[in-house]
Amino acid sequence: MEIIKVLSNCIKIYDKNLKNKTLMFITENKSRRLGVQEVFFGKSNFYHLTGVMVVDKSGKRISANSFYDLLLRGRIDAKNVIKVNSMTDLKLQVLPQLMLIDRLANMIGDFDSSRILLQTEKIAGNTTACMGFIKEEKYGRYVPNTVLKYDIRKAVVNREKIVAILKKDVKEEKYRNVTYLKKGYDVIDLLNNTEINKYIDTDSIYSTSRVIQEKICDYLDSK
Repeated sequence: MEIIKVLSNCIKIYDKNLKNKTLMFITENKSRRLGVQEVFFGKSNFYHLTGVMVVDKSGKRISANSFYDLLLRGRIDAKNVIKVNSMTDLKLQVLPQLMLIDRLANMIGDFDSSRILLQTEKIAGNTTACMGFIKEEKYGRYVPNTVLKYDIRKAVVNREKIVAILKKDVKEEKYRNVTYLKKGYDVIDLLNNTEINKYIDTDSIYSTSRVIQEKICDYLDSK
């Protein structure tokens, strides 16, 4: 596996798709009650997802922000990249698809520490790949800290379906972008839910999906 190639491709997607973005997972529990879970993707969080450590010429580990800037500019030498442990290769196998977690995650739950030796709290993903999140105490928000090539059903407790995913820039107050909607669910259900609607800018909401966008337009036209 060409580690630098994988990392370089992934950071380009992360920079465009996730950096400084907040996702809201709209969840449904066994009682079919809808809930929300927000996660934030910062510049420094990317480093923790890679399973590698990068050192400078003196052998000192570089910071997460330096790693991000150097990698994005193609200025990291493969000889300075160190695999953190035996799980690194597995992480890199699923990292590319998880750069699009805003479109592929369909389940979320609390991390079950009795099954895997891992430091994380929440896990979102699917049956082949998932991403772990920890709470950032300074801001009281969840941020990504690991990825797994693993069936999420075996890694969590209190598992819930993700029925929709909304995305916004950190500077935006409300969500305007629907990136995922589970088959069988209607965006109108979200817009009509008072607990969820308050997070959405209903006057300018849009979607990456043509079908979902048509439903949004129908909803707005009815108002």
